[in-house]
Amino acid sequence: LHHYLAMNAGLATATLEGVATTEPTFGLPAVWITPAWKERAEALQYTVVDAPSVVATHLTEVIKANAWLLLGKSDVRQLLDHVKASNPAVVDDLIPTILSLGEVQAVLQLLLRERVCIRDLSAILEAIGSASRVAKDPDFLAERARQGLARSICAQHQGSDNTLRVLTLPHELEVSLSQSVERTESGPLLAIDPSLLQRLLDSIAQHIEHAALDGHQPVLGVTGRIRAALRRVIERHLPTLAVLSYDELSVHPHVIAAGTISLTPHALPASNRPSDAHLVGQFA
Repeated sequence: LHHYLAMNAGLATATLEGVATTEPTFGLPAVWITPAWKERAEALQYTVVDAPSVVATHLTEVIKANAWLLLGKSDVRQLLDHVKASNPAVVDDLIPTILSLGEVQAVLQLLLRERVCIRDLSAILEAIGSASRVAKDPDFLAERARQGLARSICAQHQGSDNTLRVLTLPHELEVSLSQSVERTESGPLLAIDPSLLQRLLDSIAQHIEHAALDGHQPVLGVTGRIRAALRRVIERHLPTLAVLSYDELSVHPHVIAAGTISLTPHALPASNRPSDAHLVGQFA
């Protein structure tokens, strides 16, 4: 607890003496240093964080990642009772006439699994109430709920400058992935070649790393048809990467292009990093 974590945000001018490690939240290379090295690390343009803050941040990420597993039926009942106190119609019209408590729980778990805030439960219930007339599949309902929460989802991932930086896939790749979507009992999945998946993951990871060095955390923008399936395939490898549909992104006024994913990962020197040009027509 008496050490500091020094992270190189791309500006450091020299190496530090310490224990090499990986920053737990974004996976950046870092070094545990003693207090004696703190001032020198800051002078060398490292981002220096004390150990308690590192632990607190890591625990917060662990809780967010597992919140969906902790949400039980009793928790959902309490949440519904809270909504019912101020908006009884939205609850009474939906449960149990149209959807069961377990079906609502499944939808909320899918949202939490992708770290979507469910605080606006009234909006979620209204969205899935309307969508349930078409189908009661939890994955379908969760996607409709996301559309109702699009503004808050985008706001959750925007930067301090209120811009939302978005990575995209080449059109040909999106078409190929769209043809690979399979509907299973576990939800939509992508049936793609493992080697293709690994190349895709490597390229995405490289773009994320460079964005993190610049102080940004981009999202991945894709078509609605492959959004859920793609997110499910990559979540084990890139758990903090948010995957948003173009419909969701269309509600945000300040979307910035962060790059296009290539299946042939290559170095991105500073002069060739993705430009900050606004995406034009991408979400039409």
